[in-house]
Amino acid sequence: MSNTVPRTFLNTQQRGYVLALIGAVVLILALVLPSFAQPQGYHDFADKRGWLGVPNFGDVASNLAFLWVGLAGLFVLRLPSVRAMAAATRQAYGLMFFGLVFTAFGSGYYHWAPSDARLVWDRLPMTVVFMPLLAATLAERLRWRSTWPLWGLTLLGLGSVLYWKWSGNLLPYLMAQGGSILLILLAVMWLRSPWTERRLLYAALASYAVAFVSEKLDRPIFELSANMASGHTIKHLAAAFAFYFMQRMLRQQQPQRDTNP
Repeated sequence: MSNTVPRTFLNTQQRGYVLALIGAVVLILALVLPSFAQPQGYHDFADKRGWLGVPNFGDVASNLAFLWVGLAGLFVLRLPSVRAMAAATRQAYGLMFFGLVFTAFGSGYYHWAPSDARLVWDRLPMTVVFMPLLAATLAERLRWRSTWPLWGLTLLGLGSVLYWKWSGNLLPYLMAQGGSILLILLAVMWLRSPWTERRLLYAALASYAVAFVSEKLDRPIFELSANMASGHTIKHLAAAFAFYFMQRMLRQQQPQRDTNP
């Protein structure tokens, strides 16, 4: 009798197929579930204080954190350990940090005078953050050689925002954002990266969870902090901190000694 025990229930390729299936289900649900309009109360943020001639100063100025971490990430891409990555993975991370830089301007523009029209310019660059992050996470673990999946995912994210603008249905955008986060989490748990320091992805996801909760508790946080900072301002800072962990991960990474799946 053989003493060989299967190492995993599914191999790397099979797990990739499962993730693709989950992604397809998310896409189908986004198309068939009932339409969901943008709640107009979303624009009613707690901290409306202006300063130095800048309206809604806290929510506008906190976007500088995205600019800082985006530029820092673009600098990290020049390091030898990052340049040694496969082109598809490296370009995905590069597009992600590029999207962060533009998120700083898009989100700042929106929070200057919140409205549906301006919110489009907030969400468009955001999709050029979380969709390339999904592509980078999958590319390095599934050994993608082509950049076509990166551009396909990015266009899908951009399309979800444009679809909302033209149809009024926000659901595809919400599914694109939530689905990408779900797939990133599953990929990190199921698929092994050929690079070290990937434990920092859990810190990034935890920071994003703080950002999500802070956004939902915008006004309560503002009141509990004696009007010092709103939940939405903290959301920007926590989300930017998530990408600080990302650029730190890339800065410190080294090839795994054993990269067998």
